[in-house]
This record gives sequence, C-alpha cells and structure tokens, in this order.
Amino acid sequence: MEVKVLIFAEDNTTQRLFPLLQDDDIKMVGRVSDENKVLDTITKCRPDVVLISSNNMNLLLRVCQQIYLLRPRSVPVVITEDYTHETIQRIMQTGVHYILPIQIDSATLVAQIKGIQTNESARLMALENTSTTDWKSQVITVFSSKGGVGRTTVATNLAIKLAQKKRKVAILDFDMEFGEVASSMRIETRNTISELLQEQSSPNADTIRKYMSMHSSGVNVLPAPSSPEFAEHISSSQVEKIISVLRVYYDYLIIDTSMGFNGINLSCFDVSSMILYITGMDLATLRRTKKGLSIVSSLVGDEKIRLLVAKEEPSRVKLRDVSKALEFPLWHSIPFEHKLALEAVNQGRPIVIDSSSSKVSRSYQKIANEIDQSDSPKEKNSNSNILGRFLRRNHSKKGDK
Repeated sequence: MEVKVLIFAEDNTTQRLFPLLQDDDIKMVGRVSDENKVLDTITKCRPDVVLISSNNMNLLLRVCQQIYLLRPRSVPVVITEDYTHETIQRIMQTGVHYILPIQIDSATLVAQIKGIQTNESARLMALENTSTTDWKSQVITVFSSKGGVGRTTVATNLAIKLAQKKRKVAILDFDMEFGEVASSMRIETRNTISELLQEQSSPNADTIRKYMSMHSSGVNVLPAPSSPEFAEHISSSQVEKIISVLRVYYDYLIIDTSMGFNGINLSCFDVSSMILYITGMDLATLRRTKKGLSIVSSLVGDEKIRLLVAKEEPSRVKLRDVSKALEFPLWHSIPFEHKLALEAVNQGRPIVIDSSSSKVSRSYQKIANEIDQSDSPKEKNSNSNILGRFLRRNHSKKGDK
C-alpha cells in the first residue's frame, strides 16, 4: 500500500527526515516550511500523511490545528524533539493524536507511518465516499424560543427516519442543562459530553465516539450532561470542534439545542446547513417565536431557516395564520396525536418506531425525504463569527436607547 507523505519542517529537519523515509511503499510528494502555503500545498499534493516538525511551538500548534480542521483527508503526524508529557498534551489539544520523537529510527518511522495510514483508512474511505456522491454531510440544528413545542421530539424522530434511509446519523444533545434525548429514546448512559470533555478538552473522533450511545435504530447519540451544573464547563469552541470532527463520519448531525441565544446555540447556527425553527400555534408561543425568528434571521439569513409546527392541533389559530403572524413561510407541520405522544414519552419509544403507519410518522417521512433528496446543504458561509455579530447587535441596540 503506497503512502503519500508531505513534510512541513525547516530545511535542516527535512534533510534529516528524508533519508529515514526511503521505502518502496513511501512516496514523498513535497516539502513546505511556510505556514501560509501549507494548506495550498496539501490541496495540490493530496498527501495521505503530513509530517510536521518545528522548533517554534506556537507555529507547530497553528499548523496542526489548520490541517486537522481544514484538510481532514490528510493525517497530521508530529515529530518533535521535545517529547514530554506537557508538549504531547498541548499538541493533542489541537486534535492531532499521532506524535513521534525526533530520535526515531528509519524502520520504526516507516512502520509507524504505514500503521497510521492503516488505522485511518476507514476515515479516509468515508471521506472519499462522501466526495463522490451528489450530497454532502449536513448539520441540522433544531431550535425553538419556547419549551414544550416538540423540539426534542422532532430531533429524535427525524434522526430515526433519516437512519432508516440507510444514512449515518448522530444526534448531539446540546441542551446542556436539561437535555432529554437519551431518556426520550430510552438509552441508558453512563457517559455524556461532560465526561468526554473532562477527559480531553479538544477530543478527536475516536475519543468522541467512545462516549456516544447507539440506539436500536442505528442512530448514535452524544448525551447532554447528567446534571445542569456541568453545563458551565462546556464552551462554544469545544462544541464547534465536536461538530467539525463528527461531520466527517456522519451523513447527518442532528443537534438538539436549548432555548435562548447562548454562545453554544449561536455556534450551532453558524455551522448549520439547516435550522429547523420549531413553533407552537398558541398566541404566546407565536409572540416569542416572532422575536426569536427575527434574531436568527438577522444572524444567518432566511435561507438556512425552516419553520416547522411540531404539534398541529385544532385551535383558533390556523396554519395559514401562523405563517401570516410570523411573516415567514411555514415549511411543514406535524399532526399532534395526544395518545401516541403520551405513549412515546412513557415508553421511551419514538412515534416513528412504535406507530410507523400513523399520520405523524408519515409526516416525518415526508420531511426526511425532502431533506435527503437535496444535492447539497445550502450553507451560507460567513467569515465573521456569529457570536460576535450577536454581541455587536445587542451592543448597538443598547447604545440607541
């Protein structure tokens, strides 16, 4: 198996490493020492492995993070002279978890590179499969301005319907204080995102997946913390990293959020392909939805947002009135059947599994079909950070008062 290798290092280190890589299965595809050129060089050479070495620790860490996040098809491997526990921990926080000592001999280095390539082949194969299909990984954030409107119900049932279409699906429960995805799917968990980040503040994919639970439908779940007090120790940057790592492995990441505009939710909005904004049909909920919808729209634009009524039931407010009141098009509505909903909660079995022929299940199937048939997620890329825009927006409002 041929392994294509690119070296990022100073010239003297490159000259030292090059003779160690002489092997029939190792193909040197380039060398680079300028951090401003490393990403372009990777794009051009498409190496399997990037050997990274530098005496400048800050430079090394920046390059590691850039490659890990922005060029996931190439595996970064650090070779360092400072092979101490402290240095290894700093490097691992960038997401890179292959670290070797500079004193390594030729046979060991070649064997390590071949072994790393073998270990990463499943990840690379998944990426290659994604690039040759006519659709790409999507991040779908489920959000609402008010509790009790069916946010978690939508996240779990939609995830299962997408999994039934033979897609790889994961739910990330980012309602850090009161997340109920695991309990609503009757998943017994000992490990949650809290334990994950206690072990490693910047985890890699292998570490994250150790803390995920598998539902019988095939959906993987990363549970919310078991108690609200753990929420304050989880940052938006850690959440962004988890999403960035996992979207390489899954066709769909479904994110169940909390209410409000905290940093974690704003980060989720920023990286989402689609935001399912859940609303109820009563007047109090519609008033809160209108305020929240205006904020989300101003932050990400209307293109990402899909307005959804998750509990359509007879009331004085009709569906046509919902769209009119919110001044936003209604994407879909899901009928509410009280008996089925109560059984689903009590038994921990989502409706689409327990009542697969119901109107509710058919509605979720229709939504899943519409999502999955799209050629690619309509992501609106932005160079500015959404949390910063939100804070500036609020600051300017205060200044106007």
